[in-house]
Amino acid sequence: MIETLVWLIAFGVILFLSLKSWDGALGKAFERRLPHTFKGSDDDRWIWSIGLAVIGATFIVRPVSMLLTLLLMGLIAWIVVKLARWGLSKTH
Repeated sequence: MIETLVWLIAFGVILFLSLKSWDGALGKAFERRLPHTFKGSDDDRWIWSIGLAVIGATFIVRPVSMLLTLLLMGLIAWIVVKLARWGLSKTH
């Protein structure tokens, strides 16, 4: 119960702060980094802010699980890139 309450409070705080700073540095950072196809309407601020809030709140409540998940995702991405490069080198 306490864990859920902490997660909800962290979610609310992170969501509020990300929505508040969207017109500032956060929105500009997303504008620079996102490809043109991902840039859309003003509703993007809600989608990205909710995503950041979920990830941030989960990272606050369960940091070890999040670190292991990020490590596993990075390892899988590295293997996929290596296999793709190997496969493309064999086609020439």
